[in-house]
Formats: sequence, structure tokens, C-alpha cells
Amino acid sequence: MLSISRIIRVIFAEEAEQEYQKLLEIVKNEKEKAMSNSENQKLLKSIDEKIERLKYAPDSGIQIPKKLFPSKYLTTYEINNLWKMNLFNYWRLIYTLRGDKVEVLCVVLDLIDHPTYNKIFGYRKF
Repeated sequence: MLSISRIIRVIFAEEAEQEYQKLLEIVKNEKEKAMSNSENQKLLKSIDEKIERLKYAPDSGIQIPKKLFPSKYLTTYEINNLWKMNLFNYWRLIYTLRGDKVEVLCVVLDLIDHPTYNKIFGYRKF
């Protein structure tokens, strides 16, 4: 019996890609100034670690129930599943999975701080 493993790819949606590139530039500038172990560097490391995890276990995040999908993602991306991963300093990586038996595509939709996450998902401070 032939066993076929699925190909798993991780890509960034435009908004998430812009946020990631902005963070890369900040970290690059910090390192040029001999800064180490900054909040930005820790966040970037956290994101990179989660991306690597997704390449092997795309369902390793926390699945968000459909009734809680924010309209931002429904109207922009035509999704039928939504996941989150907690990052350093309460940031969130929001993604969706697409694919079939041969290939899984993890699409990173957002890299957002906690206040923005709360706003998008309709959570309020008490």
C-alpha cells in the first residue's frame, strides 16, 4: 500500500505579510544598533517558531467556532475555518486552512496585538 504524505505550505495574506515585513525591518535596525533581546525580537522569534510548527501540524492552533468569526475575515477571505495561535506578549497569529488530501495551505491572515484582537473579535475590557 502506497502512503502519500500531504504537502503543507504556509503563506501570508497581504495584511499579515506587511506586518511581518515591518517587524523584520524593525528587528534588522535594532540589531544594527547592537540591541538584543528586545520585545520586537522576541515577537519575531515567536512568529517564526509558530510558522515552523504550522508546517508540520497545521491544526496545532486553537480553532475558533464559526459563530465567533469576525466579519472582517468573512467578507475579505471567504473562509470556512479560522484558527489562532498565541504569540509573545499577547499578540495573535490568525490563520485559515485550505486544501485537500494532497496539499494543505495555511494562510496567515493577521498578526495582531491584543487590543486589536479584542476589537476585531468584539471583546471588551471590563
